Amino acid sequence: MENLIIQSTEETPEINFNINGTLLIKGVSIPENITLFYTPIVNWLNELQNNLPNSVNLTFEIEYINTSSTRVFIDIIKKVAAIKATLPNTTITWKYEEDDEDNFDLGKDLEYSAKTEFVFEVI
Repeated sequence: MENLIIQSTEETPEINFNINGTLLIKGVSIPENITLFYTPIVNWLNELQNNLPNSVNLTFEIEYINTSSTRVFIDIIKKVAAIKATLPNTTITWKYEEDDEDNFDLGKDLEYSAKTEFVFEVI
C-alpha cells in the first residue's frame, strides 16, 4: 500500500492520504465526473481498512462542494467511522473559516448524515 497524493485543480480537491493514517481533503470539489475522481480514493480507504495504522485522522478543509461530492463525502466519512469502531483514536476534523457559517453548517450536516462525531476547528 502506498500514499495517495492527488494535486488540486479548479474542480477537484487536494487529496493527501498517507499510510500513517493522516488523511487530508482540501479545496473545491466540483468534479465533472464524480465517479472517475473519487473511485481511487474510496478504493484506497477500503485497502486502508485491511492495513490499519495506529490512528486515523481525516481532515476536511473545504472551500466549496457540489451535491454529488456531498454524497461521496458521506461515504468516505462512513468508511472512516467504521475504522473508528475498531480503532478508537480515529478523528474526523472539519476545518472552516470563522465567519463562514455555511461551511460550518455543511460540516454539521455531514456529521449528522454520517452518524459520527466531528471535531470542528476554526482556521
